[in-house]
Amino acid sequence: MNTLTGIKVLVWDFDGTLFKPNQGFFNAVREAEFKVLMNHKSWTREQSEEEFQKVYKVVYPSATQTIGNLAGITTSQAALEMENLFDRRNFVAKDEKLIELFSKLKNYRHIMFGNGIIAKHKETLPVLGIPPETFELYVTSEVVGKTKPSPDGFQYILDYTKLAPNQHLMIGDRDLVDLAPAQALGMHTCLVWSDKPGKHADITIPTTYDLQQYLL
Repeated sequence: MNTLTGIKVLVWDFDGTLFKPNQGFFNAVREAEFKVLMNHKSWTREQSEEEFQKVYKVVYPSATQTIGNLAGITTSQAALEMENLFDRRNFVAKDEKLIELFSKLKNYRHIMFGNGIIAKHKETLPVLGIPPETFELYVTSEVVGKTKPSPDGFQYILDYTKLAPNQHLMIGDRDLVDLAPAQALGMHTCLVWSDKPGKHADITIPTTYDLQQYLL
């Protein structure tokens, strides 16, 4: 079922892509985001959630960008502060299927493009069983100053590889945040952990592990 030809670079989202979306994890992330607002604005937990809901997905599609704007800090600082308030390693475990997938895809170049911070990604990968050096480049708001769905990070990757956009496959679990900007630049796109076709996805697969069927 190799339907994606000419792909040389696999660009990976992290949370909800390398591991199946986990409600406990996302609850922890949201609480960390609210704590950032509470720390900067002296709001109550309830006020923080109320103000967040007014803006998130209404003005900004990125939660980290929303927190930064509300707190009056940069997106990068918001990501750093939020990431230091929870530990994603508590929500993941060694994944033999993921290890096997990356082994089979070893002839591709791999780039990590997440909305977290690089150090936290690198410390979580070994828990999943994936060596951090699997990825030749890590791109976050620390690198480009903005989070997805800003096109800046996607363009940074294209400038780095110096390959045609259609030689890249962006893999993510959020159609509008991970895939739409990539598609707009000419990248191929893959929506994972979904049984409904993504509007901006060239392929939609029920698990990340199914990706090999389209590349090998």
